[in-house]
Amino acid sequence: MDLLPSILKKLSFEGMSELRILDCFAGSGTTLVSALGLSPQVRVTATGIEQNPFLHHVSSSKVRALQAGSQLAQQVQHAFTEVGRIYESNALFKTETPALSTFSNEAYFPPALLASLLRIKAAIEYCDAPPLARDILLTAAASCVESTSRLRRDGRALRYASERQPKEPWVEFSARVQQIIEDIEISQPPSGTGTVIRGDGRRPLLHVDASAKKDLIVFSPPYPNNIDYTEIYKTEAWYLDFFTDAQQFRSQRLKTLRSHPSVRFSDEYDFEDSSDAEKVGELLKPILEAVPDDRYATGRKQLIKGYADDMLTLFRQCREIISSEGRLVYVVGNSAHGNGDALFIIAADLIMARLAELANWRVEEISVARGLRRRLTNSRFLRESVVTLSPA
Repeated sequence: MDLLPSILKKLSFEGMSELRILDCFAGSGTTLVSALGLSPQVRVTATGIEQNPFLHHVSSSKVRALQAGSQLAQQVQHAFTEVGRIYESNALFKTETPALSTFSNEAYFPPALLASLLRIKAAIEYCDAPPLARDILLTAAASCVESTSRLRRDGRALRYASERQPKEPWVEFSARVQQIIEDIEISQPPSGTGTVIRGDGRRPLLHVDASAKKDLIVFSPPYPNNIDYTEIYKTEAWYLDFFTDAQQFRSQRLKTLRSHPSVRFSDEYDFEDSSDAEKVGELLKPILEAVPDDRYATGRKQLIKGYADDMLTLFRQCREIISSEGRLVYVVGNSAHGNGDALFIIAADLIMARLAELANWRVEEISVARGLRRRLTNSRFLRESVVTLSPA
């Protein structure tokens, strides 16, 4: 939450009376909420784009809740009370187990706890509540999926933790709802308006008006480190019925930024047919040559080329919607692949900076925010950087 204010201070944007901000990878909405919490003297228009359906639901609910104001707390409390009444009643309503096989594995989800979790969702959908209050309750319910199972997020995947004691769903749900209500009650009126668009953050021109120039574009894209966010948030997404079959799930995975080789993306790259093909090729050549010739080689090379292709597209489109005095700030971490003699580093901060230059941006500063650690790896080249660009 402190990143955006520090960026604005550093860029001397603090005194502006109006500020138009775009986050191309909104995630859970932290940047947008921070933007709406700026000084009341600044009229903010904050726009986010998010491809992942579950994260879009979370970020959109947060932003809408902040704009609704403290009176929303009473609506959520009333809705929660009604959900509790329905949950405890003998009402017969349909509770379908998601088609994702993970939910049918009793080692992951003990049947009684899963039944409770599904009944909570059904009660929310059954109750008569305002749409935003219902969405907030669904967000709270989905946030309980991991803690009421024997699964845990561990970097790149969901992992089975046999020793884990799943928590009781209604107790977890109640605690999370009460925390949300408390947060809403103490929230301050926002200093502007915000919205989160479900779409492709790599192509903001598909979603925002190019004539409404942005003062600040700030984002932290998925790092090129093999994390497939569709996969690691799959249980929440299936729980909320964003996916109902395997084809929908696979289709979503193929729409994501090419930061991971979890699925086989198309081996086609727009930069190869552009005027910058040779320059991009020169940039990527030493990295591609460092990839070990093993069973992971094809996927890793596709990751490197695909990530660069997506970033170049992103920078080109962002250049079309930035104001003449605007800035683009991105936060990204480098990543290590392989081990021992087969270790190689993808310096995402520097690669993206060079791609930005090809898209007519000027690199103003590359600042190392913190070092990153990876077990069993020499981490001296691993870092998370904040990079500031201005229109060239």
